[in-house]
Order: sequence, then structure tokens, then C-alpha cells
Amino acid sequence: MNNSSPHLRFSVVQYYLANDISFRKAARKFHVGYRTIYRWVKLYKEHGEEGLGAMYRRPWNRTRGELEEKLVLMKENDPVLTVRQARANLEKRGVRISIKGIWAVWKRYGYAGFSQENMPTDLTDCSWTKESTVKFAHAKRAFDLGETERTAEVLNSIPALPRNELILKIPDPMLSTRRRVEKMGALFGKIPVHVYLERSRMLYEECRNQNLNYLALMAGLVETMALSWHGGPSKMIEKTEELKRVLAINGEHLSYSLFAPRFSLLISEGIANAKLMKIREASNIARACRKVLKRKRNIAPRFMRDVGQLYAQLGDFREAEYWYLRSLNRLGEDGEKLTKSLLADILVAKGEYAEALRIRKAEQLNYWGSLPERLRVQSAWALVRGMPHEAISLATEALASLKQEGVRLNMFGCYFTLASAYCGLGERTKARQMLSGILPFFVKNRLEDVRSIIEILLCQVPSIGRMTRSCEPPLPNITVALLLHNGQYAKALRYAERKGTLSFFHRCVLFFPDLITDLLEKGEPTGLPRTMLNLPVFRKEIPVYSVKFLGDLVVYRNQRHLDVKLKPKETAFLIHLARSKGKCIALDRIHKNFWPRSENPARNRTLLLATLRKTLNLPSHLLHVRYETLHSECYFMTDYDEYLEHLAQAKALRRAGEWDFARGAYLTAFSLFRGAPFEKMYDDWSGDMRYKILGQLEKDVKEAAEACFEHDDRAHGIEILQKAADIIPDSDEIKNLAEKLTNT
Repeated sequence: MNNSSPHLRFSVVQYYLANDISFRKAARKFHVGYRTIYRWVKLYKEHGEEGLGAMYRRPWNRTRGELEEKLVLMKENDPVLTVRQARANLEKRGVRISIKGIWAVWKRYGYAGFSQENMPTDLTDCSWTKESTVKFAHAKRAFDLGETERTAEVLNSIPALPRNELILKIPDPMLSTRRRVEKMGALFGKIPVHVYLERSRMLYEECRNQNLNYLALMAGLVETMALSWHGGPSKMIEKTEELKRVLAINGEHLSYSLFAPRFSLLISEGIANAKLMKIREASNIARACRKVLKRKRNIAPRFMRDVGQLYAQLGDFREAEYWYLRSLNRLGEDGEKLTKSLLADILVAKGEYAEALRIRKAEQLNYWGSLPERLRVQSAWALVRGMPHEAISLATEALASLKQEGVRLNMFGCYFTLASAYCGLGERTKARQMLSGILPFFVKNRLEDVRSIIEILLCQVPSIGRMTRSCEPPLPNITVALLLHNGQYAKALRYAERKGTLSFFHRCVLFFPDLITDLLEKGEPTGLPRTMLNLPVFRKEIPVYSVKFLGDLVVYRNQRHLDVKLKPKETAFLIHLARSKGKCIALDRIHKNFWPRSENPARNRTLLLATLRKTLNLPSHLLHVRYETLHSECYFMTDYDEYLEHLAQAKALRRAGEWDFARGAYLTAFSLFRGAPFEKMYDDWSGDMRYKILGQLEKDVKEAAEACFEHDDRAHGIEILQKAADIIPDSDEIKNLAEKLTNT
């Protein structure tokens, strides 16, 4: 009756104790052997209710405990040890055991017994056995009773524990080394990556110091995967070389059970080489991995996904999509979600934004950097749909939401979309300044592919010559940029379609608008979405206005300064119009805000619009009233939007630990304030905006000044506070903080 439920055992024991009857009478009532009831009652009296949950008994023919521990330590000390070598080593010591006996012990502990379709890459990739099921149920029952130490004791006694959520609730000091390694695999993507890396590195060193090399190998593998998110390709290479040495501690003899970690290390090495622009070496690894999988009859789906990730890093998105689709329906729930997120990335690269966003929304994907990634996709899609303002807003939001682990990976995507959107608005100079300003960050972090792309977009001829003469084949995105730089538009488009990099092509082509305008003048097809052809960079008749209101009003039309002399109410209306970013404004709202007590607000509004059209040299059909709504068909930019962009950059760089770059972004952001905005403007909307902007400025200045104080940069902190004090003279918080920095 060992398979009976704990609830039945408890019910039988309670009935026996409550009715003061014999074991035989209780046995007849519940159809259970009286000796079984005797054993249950004894367990209950010795261990209480929890004792009824632990009914697992060690089989009589299992290898004795001391020998079992010795076999486990032999495998831990030498991960590549085979069962035959283990038997030979034991025979030299006078210990006789069959190959089957060794294999059975190693299978219980997760070292052997894998099918070709389920080769493990971490310790939790094992099946639930009778022992693990019964003991885990007992551990869960103990945890529900609040007995955490007892829970940890039971969990530690399980030889191989499959992935579960209970282990995440147990403090590390209570868990064995093996359980903590398993826990690190379960924590992947759930805690900040810098914390994850620190903990996995410490655990790896602990395993190595205890000569538990198999556990060290598994801990090192998850650390390597985390390094691909945060830490740089050079560190990935160093870690893979270190783990290779762990595998070769006692020679290079073959162990089929270690195919999975060997393959994972090879993939990691390929990805790192691709990031370091060692394309030939990375391509050779990709071909070798592809050849290995093609030769195998039964392929583990995770290996297919890994190969897809390597090809995606190489920019061959068509090949990556092939491997992702092959693995998709053969993975578990978590694995399928991850694969779908990778497929969504491929769809983005191909320019299929709507389908990519549908997948992300349907699967509710949540991993390191998932929110910024979704916003970045939406921003690129908005740009292709001919909405540069929305693209800038979404890219800024993505930049602001970047966490420490996602800065290096997503920074370029955000900046590239921002710069492309400004190119779409005809602000190519501003776009180039933005990319040249962030280029040192990518150079410092050795992101060579990003560096090459930016240098091509900035038309840095020496760098382009260096890449052209390089013996390494360029990545597809770099090839597309080079082709566009050389004026080979048709070839670049065909290549992007073949490689599945249309998203990059759509944004990159905005840096070379003359290629498109030449085709349009000749009446030849461009291959671009029609919505993109409506961007101001291609339609010169649509004006783009830059309205600077963080101080005295300054207006530019297509980068040319306008001599603007407007009354406060006219200025407020222009700022309101610019902040609406081309959205329709209900006339009702305009009338209530600017002329709440006027008997004829329509007349006032007509006169104001006529003044604005004349001042801005704006054709009437680009600013008109229809269906009780004001429609604007031109584009506006403001210095407040630029302030938010620089602020998002500063915060992202600060989270990444790049204070020198963050400080520059902070100073640039605050320099945009030339004075207090909305002076002598008394309408409700201006009052609300003044309160909002100055409140945010006060908050941001405090944050930046405190950051300066943390980094022993008092001079810049005082400079920022003094500038803010001139704009917000009645802020006591800024005055107090300035005094604190001055007196420190």
C-alpha cells in the first residue's frame, strides 16, 4: 500500500486513534492490511502528520550507500569518465561491480540514461522517478506546514530533481551544492543578470574548489549563457576555454552523455566569435554544427534552436528561421515560448512587424529585456508606416526602460531607430550627431559589428576601406550598409530580401535618401512600403518645424531659422500644436482652453490660425479645420522631446555603469533649458504643462546631482543645480541639495 495517498493514511490513523479499536477492525473497514496500519500509526507517533507523507523505501537490491557515493564522486571528479573506465578503476582497488550497476547509479543522479532526443544541458533536464516524486511530495507538504529546514533536508536527499518552483523558495544556505546548481538554471531570466552572473560565478568556483567538476561544468554553462546577455564576447570566449579545460582534466576520452555540454560550448564560442567580428571562424563553427545535426537521425530540438541562434547572430535569418521552425513543436512549454520569442526576432528582421508583435502579445513573453524589445519593434514598425514621431517616442520609451542587462544588447537598436526617424524627417545632421556621440560607448564595449555599421552611416572613409580590405567576410547588415553607401541600391535590396534583413534595410536607406529620390524622379519602383515614401525626406513639399520653447520661443522651418514674433496666446497655441505631433485636436478643447468666456471663439480661432499660417509660411491645406477638428499635415519637433531623449540615454547609460557617458547625456539634456517655459501664458493647458515640465526637471536634476555626488563629481553636480536654481528659483529641495554638495 505504499502507493496510497497521504490523505488516506491520515484518515485511517485518525479513525484508529479516535475509536480505540484494534488494528484488524480498522483494516477490515478500510480494506488495508493490519500490519500496514500498524506501520502508519508508528510513523505518525514518531514524526507526526508529515511522517505519513514519506513512504518511499530504498529497494533491497540497490548499490550500498558507500559505493554509491564513491561512484558519484568519481563522475564528479572526472565528467568524461565512462562506465567501463569507472569499473576498471574500481577493480584496481579491489571493488567489483557490474557495468549495469554503475550505469544505474549514474542514471539516478542524472549522469546517464538519456535518449538522443533529450540530451540534457542542465541538471534539471531529467524525468520524475518514483523516488523523486514521493520525496518531492513530502517536501511540498513540509513546506506548506512552514517547516523550511525539513523541506530543504528532503529536497537535498533526492538524487536528481527535475525543474520545479519549490526550490526557488528555499534559501541557498539550506540547500546542497547540487540543489543550488539546479536552482541557478531555474533562476535564468528571473533575477537581474549582473546578480545572476555574480552568483553563478561564485557557485562555479565553489564547485571547482570541492573538485565537483561535473557540477562546475553545469554551473559554467548557465554562466556562459548569461554572459551572452551581459559581459561581452571576450568573457564568453574565456569562459568556454575554461570549461573545455574542465572537460579535459583527466584526458580527452569520449563520453556520449557529455555531447550536450560540448555542443553548447561550441555554439557559445561561435556566437562570441560572431560578436567579435571573427566571422570566418564563427561561420566554420556554424557549418560544423549544422553538419553534425544533419548526420544524426534523432536530434534533440534544443540543439536545433541553438544552431538557429548562432545563424541569427551571423545575420543569416533565413537559415535561423529554418532551425527554429524545426524545433518549435518538439519542445516543452517553456522551451516553446523561448523559441517563439526568437522567431519573433526573425520576423522583425524580415520586416514582418505585425506578426512579431502578435506572437509576443499572445505568448506573454517575459525574459531579460522583453519590454524594451517589444517597444523597439513597435518603434521600427511605426517608422515603416510613415509615423516618425511615434517611432521617436517609442524608441525613447524603450531606451528609458532598458535595464542593466539589456543596455549593451538593445542600445544600438534604440539609437538606430531614433537616428533613422530623424533622417526620415530630413534631420540628417542631427541623426549623425546622435550616432557619433554614442559611438565611443560601442567602441569601449568592443561591439565591432555596431561600430562598423555606425562608421559606414557616418561615411568615415578610412573605416570603410579597412572593412573592404578585411579578410573576414562582413555580416549581412554591414554588407547592406556598404552596398547602400556605394550607391548599389538594387543589389542591397535583393541581398536584404535574401538574407531576411529588410528591417535593417528600411532604416538604413533613410541615411541615403538620394538613392530613393533618383528612382522616384525616373518613375522606377523603389521596393519600399508606400507609407515610407510619404516621409518628409522624400516629399520636400511637406515642412518640418522645430519648436524650441524651453526658454524664449525659437522656431526653425526645414532647418532654417524663422523670425517669429507671436503673442503669448499665439505662442501657447503653437506649442500645443507642436506637442500634439500631428494628431487631430477637437475644436471644443481649443475653445475651452483659450477662450472659455468668449461669445464667438470660432472667430478668435480663425484669426489665430491665419496668424500662424502667415508666420510659419504654412499652406492652408496643411493646417485646416474639418468636421469640428483641427488637422495638421506637417511635422513638428520640440526641444522638450529632445530633452526626454537625452534623459532616457543618461539613465540607461548610468544603469549600465557607464557614468562618463551618462554624465555627458545629463549635461546635454539640461543645457536645452534656456529659461523657464511658458512665461506670461495663463491658459489652463500652459499652466498644466509648466507644472509638469518644471516638476520633472526638479526630479531629474536631483537624481543627476545625487549621481554626481556618488561618483565624486561635485563640480558637475553643483553646475547642474545652479542652472536648475535659475529656472526654478523657489525650489527649496534644489537649494538644500546645492548647499549639501557645496559644504561637503
